[in-house]
Amino acid sequence: MTDTGKEIVRAARGWIGTRFSHQGRLRKTISHSGGVDCLGLLVGVAQELDLRDGLGNRLSQADECQYSHLPDVQYLESVLARLMRPVDTRALAPGDVLMLQVGDRPQHLGIVSDHLAGLGLIHAYAPARAVVEHALDAWWKKRIHAAFRIENH
Repeated sequence: MTDTGKEIVRAARGWIGTRFSHQGRLRKTISHSGGVDCLGLLVGVAQELDLRDGLGNRLSQADECQYSHLPDVQYLESVLARLMRPVDTRALAPGDVLMLQVGDRPQHLGIVSDHLAGLGLIHAYAPARAVVEHALDAWWKKRIHAAFRIENH
């Protein structure tokens, strides 16, 4: 695991338990349950760590908050590919960002973690109503549409 990958996983774990809220960007605190969605989790982690793309631009500056519950899949994937390096899904590492198929289309995002003896997934998951971490098991692996790696510059 790279140092950047370790930092991303550590930061993402700090969001676990934050309640799910579409277009949310607020991490939980002692006095507030916060609210975040899958993109908001990525934006929050990028902002916290001052993560940057290959040109040195802050990833958090690419945030967009005006999207529907069913985002434009092609647009989302093109933005992710522009900001991060696409990686082979057979070579996943902690800190990588996944685009996952939920329902009938790829529309969900998560962060790969080191979970117990294997890989895990940290994501703001609407059915769980919160940011959660669990094993990246066969059920989730079948839903991986694309993977990206942040190369912090």
